[in-house]
Amino acid sequence: MTQSQPTPHLYGLEAWADYLEPKALPVRASILVRFRRLLANERSTLQQLTRLVSSDPVLSLHVTRMAQQLHQGKHTSVTSLQHAVSCIGLERFKQLAEQLTSLKVNPASMQQKMYFRAIADSLHASFQSAELCRQRGLPFVEEVRLASLLYGFIHWLAWLYAPLHKQHYQERVLLQGVDVALAEQDIFGCTLQALGAELAQRWDLPELTREALNHATSPNRNDLNLLHRRAVQDPSLGQLERRNVNQLTQQRFFPVKLGNWLALTTTRGWHSDKALHLFDILADYLRQTPDRLVALLHQHCAEAARCYHVAGTLSPAAELIMLPSTSPEPLTGLIAGKELKRLSENNYPPLQAPETPAPTVADTLQAQPEIEPVLQYQDSSRYEQSLARLTDPQYEFSKPTQVLQVLLQGLHQGLGLQRLALLLVNRPQQQVQSAHSLGLPAGHPLKKIKLSLEVPSLFRRLSEKPAGIWLDGHNRNKLGAMLPETFTTGLEGGDYLLMSVFQRDNPIALIYADDLPDRSRLSQFQFDQFRQLCAAATQALRRLQ
Repeated sequence: MTQSQPTPHLYGLEAWADYLEPKALPVRASILVRFRRLLANERSTLQQLTRLVSSDPVLSLHVTRMAQQLHQGKHTSVTSLQHAVSCIGLERFKQLAEQLTSLKVNPASMQQKMYFRAIADSLHASFQSAELCRQRGLPFVEEVRLASLLYGFIHWLAWLYAPLHKQHYQERVLLQGVDVALAEQDIFGCTLQALGAELAQRWDLPELTREALNHATSPNRNDLNLLHRRAVQDPSLGQLERRNVNQLTQQRFFPVKLGNWLALTTTRGWHSDKALHLFDILADYLRQTPDRLVALLHQHCAEAARCYHVAGTLSPAAELIMLPSTSPEPLTGLIAGKELKRLSENNYPPLQAPETPAPTVADTLQAQPEIEPVLQYQDSSRYEQSLARLTDPQYEFSKPTQVLQVLLQGLHQGLGLQRLALLLVNRPQQQVQSAHSLGLPAGHPLKKIKLSLEVPSLFRRLSEKPAGIWLDGHNRNKLGAMLPETFTTGLEGGDYLLMSVFQRDNPIALIYADDLPDRSRLSQFQFDQFRQLCAAATQALRRLQ
């Protein structure tokens, strides 16, 4: 017997999609037995088949994929589970039953229990999404139910075929408080939603599922703010704004997203700040009071739990009866050391530690006594000259690069900040990338860094409006959870400054600055002058035609 090749390190959307595309999802063992028994019985009806298929999300996925294959030539899409079942003849069902594999949960395996927990989350999401449609009086309830059921299939695949990455993801989210999308971007090189969208395209899942998984259809903060203003009947809400928010609430993908956001958030508890924020969004969507809304959400969660029970696993509804815990350790969701060691020895994709910078600067900081931060300009005339050029309306710039050049000169030669990095913002590609640096040694990670703005992070917030921040020993732990690992692992541990520069409403660049290697700490004086010059650059960019 030939030994299988070890799975290579995987990072990025295409690598993970290629790895997961051929993988099979096993059906619960008891469901597969019932499915085959039902097909062997000549007296079985279509309603019985539909009822059984709808009781198991994995079986629903397999049936939907088979039905979608029959629709390829017609350029149509499956719109409900009933539609999918009616499209498939008895012979095709029997072929599917022979091809399916099964899995019986091992109560000692956290990996398997979390696989079934992720499936239960998807069923919970489908219940919530369908009820949102029903309460809004929308006509596409069953289509939304199916799309919401399939939305989270990527999490089933991840627990089954990338348990080491999911474990690291759980540690980042549950123990370190990192945002889920940011943790996914750090660990997988893409968000799981984007990976799900790619696989949904390759697997030819229904159109609404693909549309809901598309990041481009996700509402932004401004959209949700308009939704709230409409719910409270804000008289200042303009006609165009009202029309835009009405279009959003009428979209089929919107309740699909809301149901899955709710299920994927409350699976870690119903009392978190993120869950409470979601309740407010749902209350705005349905125009209901929060108390009435939460009661309905609890009811739908309990109904979903009754429809899918796997012995040995906690259903999502179990979180309803758990009080908020003050313990930093989560009650569930982390693989124990013994099982983790066994999984590490299996042929799963191994974790790849992020690249770390050369230890020269860090070693220097530890070896020498700490120097007090700077409280004055290195060259006050140079700083004042740069500030005057940026603020003087008579001084003309012809392009943004000239403004940024004056800004960097003032910060480096005038204020005396020893190391600077200019990170340009690419709005169409939703990313920020290093374009120029001063004082950074050759090969430093900041010289080649590229970060996504699609995931919630401090960089995304800075790209939404002009703002500056000083990260020091007092706030680094709190704000570090909002920064990508690919950024923080390239730093040496000292204080640093970040600020965005805008041209009217468009972000142009983010400026990074520190005073290494001589000084690990920065002063309030340096931060104030840094902000003043960056704000002046924004003012100068506003004058450009």
